Amino acid sequence: MALRRCRKCGLPLRLSRGYVWPGNGVILARNDPTMRMHVVESDLYAHVWSELEERLDVNISDAMIRGQRAADQDYLESNIIYGWRRFAAQHLPLRMMFKRITNEIALFGFGGIELLEYRKKKILVMKVKHSFDIITLAWGAKGVIEFAEKMGSELAWRNEGDDIVLSIQLVPREEGAKEVELEAMRRIRDAKRELALAGRQLPPQGDGGGPCPSCGLPAALTELEWRDDEGTIYRRDDYQRFIFTTGHIFVAVIRDLEKKLDRDLEPLLIDIIKDYHLRRLQGIPIRTRHGAYRAAARYLLAGGFGEMMDFNCGEGYLEMTIANPFYPPRLVGRIAGLFEYVEDEEADVSYSSPQPQLLKLEIRAT
Repeated sequence: MALRRCRKCGLPLRLSRGYVWPGNGVILARNDPTMRMHVVESDLYAHVWSELEERLDVNISDAMIRGQRAADQDYLESNIIYGWRRFAAQHLPLRMMFKRITNEIALFGFGGIELLEYRKKKILVMKVKHSFDIITLAWGAKGVIEFAEKMGSELAWRNEGDDIVLSIQLVPREEGAKEVELEAMRRIRDAKRELALAGRQLPPQGDGGGPCPSCGLPAALTELEWRDDEGTIYRRDDYQRFIFTTGHIFVAVIRDLEKKLDRDLEPLLIDIIKDYHLRRLQGIPIRTRHGAYRAAARYLLAGGFGEMMDFNCGEGYLEMTIANPFYPPRLVGRIAGLFEYVEDEEADVSYSSPQPQLLKLEIRAT
């Protein structure tokens, strides 16, 4: 199903109708103002998980699945099957609800989905093309069909060339079985409040990034291309892939790991994310350091990472203040990677948050 577009800027209308873009570097779901969204590189999270597993010698997959399952149910209840839709979802054919889900997945850039087989209370089989992460899609689909059929299910998938065939076998739900772990759901909702700054975001500090006069979306978003037929999002100039997604699963899993390991993971996360962005920047021409940091600020605002209030830079140093930061280690690592690329020197980083709505960052060349 094709995404309906704004006639002025060409961006999907669902972005503005389903989400609030107040122009202060924050993107929130209209039906769930605790759910903060952002536009991020599609392979960042997989890279971070892989690096953490290697450096910490821990298995993260179980924590990821628990967090994904809890987040999927929370999202379905708040954004897909809420209000009268909850009643309708249990009485209308699943194929109709499936169309809504596939459209949402295409909006997020998670991939394209084709329904291959569906037998009520028996099985659902679908083909996933251009998947960015099969765990996210598989557990999301599992949550939908379990809710619609009021049954349990078993997952399986296999590769067919570049595509993935996902099968969900319906089984009787175990007596007294819980849909999600209560602790996992608590962590997810705590992470949502943390990212959304408990609803106390600072108002816009500037012009809001030149919003489209028709739909209100930031002009910088037009640098991205939503490909309906593929269910993907690419940046037009270098064809790097992005996704439009939440960040609270990431934060919830990190908080879980910190508790289990009794360790602050922020310094390690900053280092991993810095190295990731430094590698991605290789080969990109930089005309001036001032222009590079201005361009970064434009992306942060449009991508939902926060709004740069001011910055000061020169040879070997950068000072920046960001309002409504989207999880400080993510931002600090991103900006530190850019600094090392611009200056061609390693960075000595310090940062502080005098209040949750502000991030003060200072970087010097070592």
